[in-house]
Amino acid sequence: MLKVLGAVLLIAGGSCGGLLAASGLSRRVYSLRSFCLALELAQRELSFSLSPTPELLEKLSRQVPPPANGFFARCRADLSQLGERSLAEIWQGALAVSTPDLTEEDRDLLAQVGNVLGRYDGPGQQEAFGQVRAGLAHALEGAEQDRDSRGKVMKALGLTAGCFLAILLL
Repeated sequence: MLKVLGAVLLIAGGSCGGLLAASGLSRRVYSLRSFCLALELAQRELSFSLSPTPELLEKLSRQVPPPANGFFARCRADLSQLGERSLAEIWQGALAVSTPDLTEEDRDLLAQVGNVLGRYDGPGQQEAFGQVRAGLAHALEGAEQDRDSRGKVMKALGLTAGCFLAILLL
């Protein structure tokens, strides 16, 4: 009876490991969608009302879904350090803390916005938002394909590893 319980626990543990690995891929897709939406809203906001940076960050923190809303809220909160740090540094710091599910390439794309925001005129900022959004949309396509293909493999591999260990120990 104890061996059967141990085997069931091994299979369940392997399955959970596979599901956790696959969920990381899904979280990246969700994060990229959130940031794509945020950049689209920011681009529209800049084209219609040319909001100042603090107001833009505040609107985005309220209007976009997580995790992008937390990122923009952090940027807005850190604006109090604007004299000590540049906006690009504040943006980079918020990216490092608020985007754990994104890859380094995704963060590098988003960092480009921080270098432009508040430094150039409205059309220049809109163009930068558009370019970064196009890059994130391309990354989103790749992440969705990765999730669909590798996610299934990770789930199956976790279950298979659990079954293999259960058979090995019985």
